[in-house]
Amino acid sequence: MQDDGKRPGYVRPCPAAMGMIGVPARRWLTKADLYAQLEDAKAYMDTCSPEDANVSTCAEAAGISLHHFLRLFHEVHHQTPHQYLASRRICVAKHLLEESPLSLSEIAVEVGFGGVSAFGRMFKQQVGCAPSAYRRTNSQDR
Repeated sequence: MQDDGKRPGYVRPCPAAMGMIGVPARRWLTKADLYAQLEDAKAYMDTCSPEDANVSTCAEAAGISLHHFLRLFHEVHHQTPHQYLASRRICVAKHLLEESPLSLSEIAVEVGFGGVSAFGRMFKQQVGCAPSAYRRTNSQDR
C-alpha cells in the first residue's frame, strides 16, 4: 500500500497486489475499473452456457466496446476471448465425454460447435487426441 500524497490519510492499493499488472492504464483507478470489467466478462463467460457465449455478448457484459475488450482481455489474460471460450467449451466436452452417453455430434452441439468436424479439430488441437479416443480411455463406465 502506498500513500498517494494528494489526500491525507488515503492509502491506495498497490496495482500488482490487486492482480492488475497487465491492465494498460496509467492511473490506478482506471486500472481497477478496467480489471473489474474484465473480471465481470470472464465471470459471464464462466456462468453462461457454452453455446450462448460469444465475444460480443461478453464485451456487452463488461460494458466495454468490442475492440477495446478484445485488446484488454488479451493483454491481461495472455489469450484471446475466443481462445478462452474454446478452452472452456473443450473442458465441458471432456466432462460430457467422460460422464454422459451422448454421441459426439450431440456433444458438439451441446458445447456450441457447428459440427462434429470443427469440434474434433479443436478438441484434438487442445487435448492431443480425438474425442472418441478420449472417451475410450477416460469414460467412467469401463
